[in-house]
Parts: sequence; structure tokens; C-alpha cells
Amino acid sequence: MRYAIYGAGSLGTVLGAYITKSGEKIDLINRNRAHVEALNQHGARIIGTVDLTVPVAAITPEQ
Repeated sequence: MRYAIYGAGSLGTVLGAYITKSGEKIDLINRNRAHVEALNQHGARIIGTVDLTVPVAAITPEQ
């Protein structure tokens, strides 16, 4: 099954990264094209108590 998170801001991106890391397919949807491009090029990087970078699929609502 494939899931989508509409609103890939800070919280949506973190959730999407962890769900992707668990093996599920996730599309992160965000209106900010620069954020979408950065996610697609570099993955979702989580820094803090953990240091994690996960390749994710991100799109704009129009896509």
C-alpha cells in the first residue's frame, strides 16, 4: 500500500521519513517547490537526538 502526507513541513517530513524507514511507501506533498526539490535530491534528514537521512518521494499538489 502507498500512503501520502499532505503538508510536508517539519512535522510531516519527520513522520514521512520514519514511516519510509519502516518500509512503507510514502508520498510527501508540499506546495513549496524548493522544499520538494530538496527532499527529492537529498532525502529527509533528521538531526537531533538521532542523525537520519532517508530517501523520500515528494511532489507538489499539482503533480
